[in-house]
Amino acid sequence: MADTYANYADLAAHNTLGQDYLLSSRIVAGARGANIAIHGGAIEYPTTQLADYCATALNSSFYSLQGVISSSNSALHISSNCFDEPGVSQVLRTAEWTVSWHGTSDSAVTTYLGGLDTELGTAIKERLAAAGFAVSPPPPEIDGKNPLNIANRNLRGQGVQLELSRGLRESFCLDTDSTQPSIAGDFRCTEVFHTYASAVVAAIAATWPRSRTAGGRSSKQEPAGPGRPGMTGRVL
Repeated sequence: MADTYANYADLAAHNTLGQDYLLSSRIVAGARGANIAIHGGAIEYPTTQLADYCATALNSSFYSLQGVISSSNSALHISSNCFDEPGVSQVLRTAEWTVSWHGTSDSAVTTYLGGLDTELGTAIKERLAAAGFAVSPPPPEIDGKNPLNIANRNLRGQGVQLELSRGLRESFCLDTDSTQPSIAGDFRCTEVFHTYASAVVAAIAATWPRSRTAGGRSSKQEPAGPGRPGMTGRVL
């Protein structure tokens, strides 16, 4: 389905910030990467919560645009290749790695893993598989290979795009009605959510430790376990 809006300026001209959609971000000083959800809130639920959870666990930067209108939030979807809200550029301009969280509409229970960062992508795939989750090659339209894709617009020009099927995302939520999802900390997730997100966190932490040696990356580190997921970011 074609997007309703060509870019962020178009979306902003037809919708009200704080009423129809929210912008949330945290730029963490010294963070090496970012978890982002440009189709958050009720656009592709619960990608905002997944990005926030992983960013909190890793002390990484975070960004999300969240649809919060009572219906038809899919109209707020802007293609990853065209997404140009200025706040996300601020988050990504110092990021060496990016994980961009998305959702597909199919009922399968799988993750379509794409993007140009094959090293981090492989690590995430292996951790998810070890935790019992299916990972599938993405169809071309969601493979995240375009250099203009928001996942790839970091310092290295490489990121990971995770497209989670509707069937998988529904297994994360105790409240399966995603038409008016909670944007605050009362989001009720299942243990499946924790298991999935923790696998992604572990893959990122092992691939991108917080410090470097003179010759490159330092020894691998595992993250501390995060608390309950919730929107802790600054609402712009």
